Amino acid sequence: MTRFYHPDRIDYDMVMSSGHDGRRLWSTAGVEVVDPSTVLVEGGGPMDGDAFRAYAASVAPRLRDFAERLSGVESDAGSTAGRYQSYQQVRGIIRDAEGMMLAEVRADGSVTVLGELDPSLRRQFIGMINGWLPMTIREVDRYSYENALASLIKARRVVDSMLREVIGIAAGGPEPLPWDRVAEAAGTTPAALTSWFSSPDELINS
Repeated sequence: MTRFYHPDRIDYDMVMSSGHDGRRLWSTAGVEVVDPSTVLVEGGGPMDGDAFRAYAASVAPRLRDFAERLSGVESDAGSTAGRYQSYQQVRGIIRDAEGMMLAEVRADGSVTVLGELDPSLRRQFIGMINGWLPMTIREVDRYSYENALASLIKARRVVDSMLREVIGIAAGGPEPLPWDRVAEAAGTTPAALTSWFSSPDELINS
């Protein structure tokens, strides 16, 4: 079933501090009301998934401008590192008229649509299943254990990325599940899941 989106405002968030558990704490530093004439549907009506994702990505240049104004970064070549760091400290949240989060936008143009898998992760996951992962058995049969191990670790990281994505959708989507039910479905405890979910560089159960 096709999902439709009707953006009403964009919140420009900044990282204010980091929580004790490693999570970033964000605070809204600016709000922009969406002008219906700026959306990709005549009259500013609801958009399908592809149109909404394209609209969300179009917010990125404004988000970069916002980051540079807040950080005071100049546009000369010597400020590249500072500019990049400032980009990591801001995000855009697109909301509907009721305040429901529809998408998160980053200054690099990446878009996370609430309730949908990231397209690049979807492609990577499908490519893993249909492509290089089945070759792992062949590598073992050829005694290429180093290649097989590298493929398995790569696969595990892709699966963990998919797991983190689905957990985020399940717990924070339009019809969120309680955290204890998400943990039960993941075969772990709420505390263990929280610890893993807030440490993106670690493999689950590692």
